[in-house]
Amino acid sequence: MEMIIMRFLFVIGFIIVVAGPMVWSYIAVGKRISAEEKKAGRDLTNEINPFTGGR
Repeated sequence: MEMIIMRFLFVIGFIIVVAGPMVWSYIAVGKRISAEEKKAGRDLTNEINPFTGGR
């Protein structure tokens, strides 16, 4: 029984260690792009470099 609990905790810990930074970076990039679009006043989806405004 203890072995099952330890494996479960290991799997949960591994998921948190791997998925946590991926989710954090996805949110950070999304917030950055959203802020840049608000600053530019337009949708920057098809821009080559949305942070400099180049096409």
